[in-house]
Amino acid sequence: MKVLQFVLLISFFLISLATNAQKDKINCTYAWDMTEYLSINKDSFKLYLYTTYPLLYGLNSGDTILAEGKVQYESDNFIKLTSKDYEWETNKSMTIIEAIDSCLNDSIRFNIIFPFNGKYKIILYLGNEYKSKYEIEERKEFIIPAQQDSMLTFSFTILNHTPVEFPYCVYLRAIKFSSLQYTAKNNHSNSFDIFIPNLTNSYFNRFQIRGEYIRVSKEKDMLFWDNKKYWKLGGFK
Repeated sequence: MKVLQFVLLISFFLISLATNAQKDKINCTYAWDMTEYLSINKDSFKLYLYTTYPLLYGLNSGDTILAEGKVQYESDNFIKLTSKDYEWETNKSMTIIEAIDSCLNDSIRFNIIFPFNGKYKIILYLGNEYKSKYEIEERKEFIIPAQQDSMLTFSFTILNHTPVEFPYCVYLRAIKFSSLQYTAKNNHSNSFDIFIPNLTNSYFNRFQIRGEYIRVSKEKDMLFWDNKKYWKLGGFK
């Protein structure tokens, strides 16, 4: 009987802790300088801009999201933000169509199609051990010499080379590149059309937030992050 009472007591204690933790989670929006807004909905967050600012920050027209992801509650005074894996999502959207082009003599054609319209560089590696390297600027379609491996494996990185304009777009957190590795399904394929619809201007200007800590004021009315003060706009639950 005493064991059962002890188990029930522990269970009640754990349920109370979970309930109190749930009550302490933030569910409101904070603003910095009325340009950036950090909206926290318990275990998730969005960092977004006032509607007149996205183009100045390099985002697509109509897009206001700088970052979004998950919130972890480290203590009463600190939370931790981690953004989504934008590179994984972008690669997931990719489609590759390979073909055999009889007009290509000992060459391989690549056509990488994406909506990003800034300046960029493509670095292409051929072979399992990156035997050959090619750097191509401002061209999405190009032809290079074929390799000798029996199976064509390639990987590439697309770098954002668009100059930034102070004070906007100067973000150390901004995504600089997108990478992919691929092995041809047919050993004789020599033409590759690579479609990456999610490789946009917004992609290259999203914030990558990797476990950054934010201090929460005792009254929960202010957040201190990145040498900025974010003031509460909504209620706290």
